[in-house]
Amino acid sequence: VRVTQQVVSYRRVRQYSEANLGDTPLEMPANTFETRAMWWDVPVEWAKHLARRGWDFLGGLHAVEHAAIGLLPLYAMCDRWDIGGLSTPMHPATQQPQIFIYDGYPGGVGITEQGFELLTELWEATLATIKECPCEDGCPSCIHSPKCGNNNEPLDKQAAIWILESLLKG
Repeated sequence: VRVTQQVVSYRRVRQYSEANLGDTPLEMPANTFETRAMWWDVPVEWAKHLARRGWDFLGGLHAVEHAAIGLLPLYAMCDRWDIGGLSTPMHPATQQPQIFIYDGYPGGVGITEQGFELLTELWEATLATIKECPCEDGCPSCIHSPKCGNNNEPLDKQAAIWILESLLKG
């Protein structure tokens, strides 16, 4: 896959209270590289099903992405900072919802290949981590990511559980 990353702003926060002091736009060049990735397709019909329940489809995809990235280091010799991800309700190239997890290094280093070989185990562990977390709406122990470029928004814990259960049913 070809990954393009670009820093477009930074957020200033007050020390200690972490109050948002505003975002400052930046004009930085994009960084593009080719790497290895794994991805899975999610049926577009699931969006309607989740909406009927009042859950956020994109928030569920995003939460699954975060939790899986957080757990992949248990299966592949890496750190979560070695992996990147993207979740989208409609990928422009495939015209369907997808979750991507990619090696964060040009050319790839085999992280996602190891994850793909153990995908069912990764999904099961991801589901268990999210379901067993006592938080109500998601937290750093289950679906929040310290490296999220979208400020951990949107995230939907219940939608993530449903998506993972459905993926595991096949």
